[in-house]
Amino acid sequence: MTHRTARRAAARPAAGEGGDGLQSLQTAFRILDVLSNAHGPMALTDLAAELGELKPRIYRHLSTMKQLGIVSQEARNGGYSLGSRLFTLGDAALEQFDLRSVAQPYLTQLRDQTQQTALLSVPGSGEPVVLSCVEYRDRLSISSRPGNRAPPHCSSQGRVALAFVDAATRERALGRKMTAYTRHSLTDRALVEARLKAIRQQFFEYAADEVRLGINAVSAPLFREADEFIGIIGFVGTSVEIGSPPQRALVAILHRIAAALSAELNCRIYYERGLVKEK
Repeated sequence: MTHRTARRAAARPAAGEGGDGLQSLQTAFRILDVLSNAHGPMALTDLAAELGELKPRIYRHLSTMKQLGIVSQEARNGGYSLGSRLFTLGDAALEQFDLRSVAQPYLTQLRDQTQQTALLSVPGSGEPVVLSCVEYRDRLSISSRPGNRAPPHCSSQGRVALAFVDAATRERALGRKMTAYTRHSLTDRALVEARLKAIRQQFFEYAADEVRLGINAVSAPLFREADEFIGIIGFVGTSVEIGSPPQRALVAILHRIAAALSAELNCRIYYERGLVKEK
């Protein structure tokens, strides 16, 4: 069978599936989305309630997904979580998507010019995932490992992600319980939404002492062609060194580097908005 024939065959719905194929696929991705944001295995009842679906329908999807290895079920309590096959697929996706390699020299510039640890993240489902970390090692290093997730409501990466993801993803994230990691964590939905509005205007956010006392992070959005939001670049250090709000000089450095990286990805939104001047 040729590749073209195989593609046509794959595009045809399976027998008995009819027009429900796309809807089933959408439901499967919604299940993965919810599980990816859970902080542990989820019971079938909780998962169905989160999705607003009937338990038998979600159970049928989970059974198929379990057979495929993209969800797993605990023997002890029957809870569902992401399956091991997704880790393999995720590693392959990261290798194919070259944002890390394109961003690497810009992360190094950001580290050297701010004298702080530089981070690159992708939006995920409103809960950013760290792709790369370039540490500043001339003093006590503050780091974040690739694969770490930032809380959407009280981290600079998280709020930048929420500001630019689609409305449905943002609504799901804001509808969940907002955990306070410190007494400074932003947990009021109205206040978070006000910050998101500001982020869309200023193209940066900071989160001093919100995830860990004494730590501040400043982040900015990254875009590619057609102003598509694809990632977050930023730096992390002590609240004392960065300031709250952050020093203007540091924000200017971040904007210049985010603008240059976005321009390499065929998006000039930072220059068009007047946030960064053309050289």
